[in-house]
Amino acid sequence: MKRYYITRVIGTGIIGDSYRSELRRYIQDNWPAEPHFIKQAIHPNVLMWCIMKYDLSDPAHTDVMANLTGIYSFPAGALDRELGTLDATVRLDMRTKLENVGFNFDWATGTNTIRDVLKYVFWSTQLASWADVEISAVTNFDIDSEVRDIPPAKRQNINTHLEDLGIPVNWITGTTTIREIVNRVQFLDDGTTPRMFGRKKRQQWFYVDEDIE
Repeated sequence: MKRYYITRVIGTGIIGDSYRSELRRYIQDNWPAEPHFIKQAIHPNVLMWCIMKYDLSDPAHTDVMANLTGIYSFPAGALDRELGTLDATVRLDMRTKLENVGFNFDWATGTNTIRDVLKYVFWSTQLASWADVEISAVTNFDIDSEVRDIPPAKRQNINTHLEDLGIPVNWITGTTTIREIVNRVQFLDDGTTPRMFGRKKRQQWFYVDEDIE
């Protein structure tokens, strides 16, 4: 059955120990006959976890859920089910897991669907990855780096990306952090409604509706 998982990123990122999905490694080592992963969104150096889509058999699913640390599986079944139709415990588990790995879940209402949540998570993950790639030349970069510590050419790259997405840049100051920029791109101007769309910009892929099936 096709399922979406949140799983840890393992590895140190150095040669011979690359960043990789703990789930993918576990499946390769213990369930080699299972299908390969279908989708993966990963952004090491920002948060050490990733989201993956697998078509696992029930025995393999049960095994990974029992043996991997911190793994979360989104509710199986139709992705267009509204959150309000899910059992309260299931909704709480989803909220708790997403907030524990850094997502804001205040925007989700009972009429949002599981597909809405997945679109938000995938796109936000891609945005965090984009931020890392775009300013990777900054020494000791992390998501809380301030704009004033970024070389001017890299700052312009960020401004150009935001303008391409239709987001104004006049709110950014020297003390604005990359985390604040990523959060601003994730949400509409009200700060709580997620941008639920994707597109390809400057050869960087942002997930679109058709990727969540």
